[in-house]
Amino acid sequence: MLSTYEKEGLAILLAVDHWRAYLQNDEFIVHTDQCSLIHLEDQRLATPWQQKIMAKLLGLRYRIIYKK
Repeated sequence: MLSTYEKEGLAILLAVDHWRAYLQNDEFIVHTDQCSLIHLEDQRLATPWQQKIMAKLLGLRYRIIYKK
């Protein structure tokens, strides 16, 4: 069973994979209601899941913004 953090991260991962051709040239903003994801870049990559997400986002210019 996936945690909420993992589900939200998976949603970002799937969206980036689907729209990569459009996202790779410009900076884009990811809006999330999962507060812990805004610190994704600053976190220690402890799990293979976190490493996979960061590998997919590598080279892209993005910001993750928390929305209430």
